[in-house]
Amino acid sequence: MRRLNRVKKYRLHHHDNEEYAAELAPGRLYMAKSEGRNLLTFKTDTSVIVGYVALFLALFSITFYPLVFGSLGVVIGLLAVRYGARTLGFTAIGFGGFSVLFSLLYPLMISAF
Repeated sequence: MRRLNRVKKYRLHHHDNEEYAAELAPGRLYMAKSEGRNLLTFKTDTSVIVGYVALFLALFSITFYPLVFGSLGVVIGLLAVRYGARTLGFTAIGFGGFSVLFSLLYPLMISAF
């Protein structure tokens, strides 16, 4: 009798078909593409997208507005590292930091000569 009650309680509280919403951002973005009878599923991590945005901003900062875009590249690169895209994030931090430091130190080096 006791065992039967435990099983019933477990079945009442255990639901396999529940879905939970993400709090801030999705963990993965799913894009499906169908070709004929085969369904190909492409999975893209959010961290990879954030990493590429940071890398784009960091590389863009080398040419235009190095303080603004370089700082944004560093901050978003830190966010990408936090999400898990370590290589993209650290590359963006490196290029953004180089851009910011070069834009600050280049006038000092030119004025010294």
